Amino acid sequence: MKTELINEFYLMQRSRASVDYNEMLDDSVYTPIRRVNKKMTTWICERGHMLMDLEVRLNSSMKHLRKKYLKF
Repeated sequence: MKTELINEFYLMQRSRASVDYNEMLDDSVYTPIRRVNKKMTTWICERGHMLMDLEVRLNSSMKHLRKKYLKF
């Protein structure tokens, strides 16, 4: 029964001569996933740069405050 279903599925795929199954998967599944992956990677990268800049400014401010108020 299982092999018959697999064969039927294979024949159904082969009968779709106008649209290749891999192209259909690429258009409907892989392309949106790639787009979302690129957006998330870009967003995470921008956020990381923002946090690193914030840390640099904080460290320079703390250094200035230490020199001004914490003289030992």
